[in-house]
Amino acid sequence: MKSIVQKAVLSTCAVFVFSLLFGAQASAADKPFYKGKTLKLIVDYSAGGPTDIECRIYARHLKKHLAGDPTIVIQNRAGGGGNLAMNWIYERARRNGTVMGCQTASGRYTEWFVGDPKKAGLRANMEEIIPVMFTPVYSVGVARTDLDPPLKKPGDLKNVKSFNVGGFRADSAKDLKFRTLFELAGVKFKYVTGYQGSSDLLSAFLRGELDYIDGSTPFYIPRVKPIAVDKGTAIPLWHGGSKQIPAIAPGVPARDFVKLLSGKEPSGPLWQLFQVHTSYRQILAPPGVPQAAVDAIRSAFAAMNKDPGFRAEYKKGVGVEPQMLTGAKDIQNAMVPWKTAGEELRKFRADYIEEGRKLAAKR
Repeated sequence: MKSIVQKAVLSTCAVFVFSLLFGAQASAADKPFYKGKTLKLIVDYSAGGPTDIECRIYARHLKKHLAGDPTIVIQNRAGGGGNLAMNWIYERARRNGTVMGCQTASGRYTEWFVGDPKKAGLRANMEEIIPVMFTPVYSVGVARTDLDPPLKKPGDLKNVKSFNVGGFRADSAKDLKFRTLFELAGVKFKYVTGYQGSSDLLSAFLRGELDYIDGSTPFYIPRVKPIAVDKGTAIPLWHGGSKQIPAIAPGVPARDFVKLLSGKEPSGPLWQLFQVHTSYRQILAPPGVPQAAVDAIRSAFAAMNKDPGFRAEYKKGVGVEPQMLTGAKDIQNAMVPWKTAGEELRKFRADYIEEGRKLAAKR
């Protein structure tokens, strides 16, 4: 039998071991998820484009709000209309929270739920990708003023004799959005596609090869507005917001643009197709990422959204106030148009893309 002294020693040792284990667990629980780590944000388009501009604004401010003071790195993986980056995140990225996408992945959601992902080269299962944060992206459509007759306000477009519009590909969100919008508005146009990026489109627009260009506000505010709109050689026609935006005047919300030119409320499959191509900047994680990582990123963006310094830089660079969706319910609500689109719209979109391929004049 053990002596009283032996029992006391064993009891003390047990308490000591338990304290060590409990203390280690408590310390791990108190340690911020990103403490001592590097967070890599994978951008799906090239450096200098609208997505890259916005993601770099995020990165500059995220470090201050993400608990643990991690190192944050931006990496561009352009190609395949964004599919290259998304496929890499889904298939090859570490699933420990240290790699996430900072992307305009709306087109991938559209392709997955409404399109033909295999044909498009999208291997990532968008239902398994974890949506962490969404921010609405407002597109802005701009036209040259030296048309026949000259353009002074959006409503003048109904009288224009020749109108050349350019895009990327017949199946790109950009092309589908302006085609559906102009058809709803009753605007006659010549469709040219095959441009390699926003900079390529802008060059064609400035030299008069194209009469129309569009892009998100980080493209419009710092690039198109100073060199074209402010000099009177172009005016905004429409934007993707629901209210008037002073920085985009005289451009009007897309719904109002259609009513202004056609005299009708937009409706039907063309309008549904336009809406399903609504864009968001998104923070996305590969499947299997720890919930602690998702929660930490969401909390950081929620705090960043209230930061006056971030809001000022965002508005200066992007042109509108940030409207970050960080709640799981809000993000799921934003995804409803994709998830409820249905087979009928899928078929309509496929036919519409094929029609676009036949209509398009190649560069």
